Amino acid sequence: MRPFEYIRPASVAEAVGILSERGEDAFVLGGGSAAVVMLRLGVVRPECVVDLGGIEEMRGLRRNGGLHIGALASIRSLELDVGVRAAYPLLAEAASQVANVRVRNVATLGGAVAYGEPQTDTPTALTASGASVRIAGVSGERSVPINEFYVGPYETVLEQGEIVSGIDVPEPAPHTGGCHVKFTVGSPENKPVANASALVTVDPSSGACTAARVVMGAAGPVPVVANAAGALVGGEASPERIKEIAAAAAEEADPIEDLRGPEWYKRRILRIVVERALICALQRART
Repeated sequence: MRPFEYIRPASVAEAVGILSERGEDAFVLGGGSAAVVMLRLGVVRPECVVDLGGIEEMRGLRRNGGLHIGALASIRSLELDVGVRAAYPLLAEAASQVANVRVRNVATLGGAVAYGEPQTDTPTALTASGASVRIAGVSGERSVPINEFYVGPYETVLEQGEIVSGIDVPEPAPHTGGCHVKFTVGSPENKPVANASALVTVDPSSGACTAARVVMGAAGPVPVVANAAGALVGGEASPERIKEIAAAAAEEADPIEDLRGPEWYKRRILRIVVERALICALQRART
């Protein structure tokens, strides 16, 4: 690891000012679960590292007609927070499946979002939940829907000098159920071959589906929103119909061949995880 200047700003304004001034010579450090590895391996060789860990305004979870998650909130805090588990169980479930407890205690949600890695769990659940990403820069703050935040593998709409300052998640409608399903090879803490988040709302009197959203992860360069899920709304939610929707969703994906398997194999896994996520989300919405 080459030597670098270490800077620990105390506010968002100070951080974006430094990043704007130092430009491409600066590298942002959040929780460090990925950034420290990149520094050690020499993947990045910055002149200075800007550690956001001292910015208190970017910490914590707040509920006020929705959920605001500070960018420095740990993934473990999402998993354990009683309020999140009660009102946003899909997020808590996805957070609980990230890597292992050691990583979840260190990794931040803002870092996981800003990193832009296709093969992870929380962006999939956040996209299914209709989250928005707060972005801070020297010209102020802007909000971008998370399904517009990613432009490619490890690529986002963040511009030079900008940081993710938080994530906003709307409150789910009544009688909504969510489920996140992940499939890995080997240990459960490994990166997913594929994952799926489903969020389903039902009519309590009939049990019929009134809204459905499915997002697939590790299924393309960015989280893939499955248009096929719309066929569940107002229609029959039989096991056979769900299988058809899951198969159609898998065809919308664009997986790559890598060490976790060929493209055809990943489509089969996607079909299964989407089917299981939808069945589980429907059951939870109806209870």
